[in-house]
Amino acid sequence: MSIISLKSVVKRFGTHTILDELNLEVEEGEFLAIIGRSGEGKSVLLKHVVGLIQPDSGSVIVNGIDISDQNSDFMAPGQVNTCGYVFQFAALLDSLTVFENIGIFELENGLSPYKIRPIIVEKIKSVGLKEDILSKYPNELSGGMKKRVGLARTLMQSPKVIIYDEPTTGLDPISSNLIHDLMKKTHDERKITSIVISHNLDIFKYATQVAMLYKGKILYKGPAATIWDCDNPYIHQFIRGLAEGPLEQTV
Repeated sequence: MSIISLKSVVKRFGTHTILDELNLEVEEGEFLAIIGRSGEGKSVLLKHVVGLIQPDSGSVIVNGIDISDQNSDFMAPGQVNTCGYVFQFAALLDSLTVFENIGIFELENGLSPYKIRPIIVEKIKSVGLKEDILSKYPNELSGGMKKRVGLARTLMQSPKVIIYDEPTTGLDPISSNLIHDLMKKTHDERKITSIVISHNLDIFKYATQVAMLYKGKILYKGPAATIWDCDNPYIHQFIRGLAEGPLEQTV
């Protein structure tokens, strides 16, 4: 059963077409890695899924609701927490402590710090960090720790889908593997749907499906387990970093 469905989605910025009659189905419980060259519109695609961007035409259906319909009930109870978004650089607020960053939505809605502290402690421990980090500020954290805090904040909403935008950007190989392990652990233990865009090909070890975006369309979607044996010429060229092939060269 599809929890996310993009049908004939078109998005233009000025005269530049980013998404061109794009179609994509994401099944409930899937761990999907979206790959493609820089500038192909992967982040734009994901922002359609969480309703940050509206398509010029086509439909974006999330958990049974067409969120591209301005009159939809996407923000109704039961729908608002469908998707959680983990930003590329965590998007933590430097003026707030880790505790305040994780509980920012609850605190803004008037819940007391005392009431939400047990929940925040559980979330921070679930991403492999200790409780004493809660009093620290973002500038006191490493890049990997910031990304874990960003995930903990997302988990506060108990989403059915977690979307990761380049989660290992700027991290060393060891930290990247730790983040990938954490994403997989979160996916399996919480029985959620995960979508990640990444240039880190190690993601194939964790994902169940791979989709490739090129020239505004999904050219391929198939199992991650057999991706290195895939005979699709675009996939073959991209994952091997070959200069020769159907992908147009831009440099």
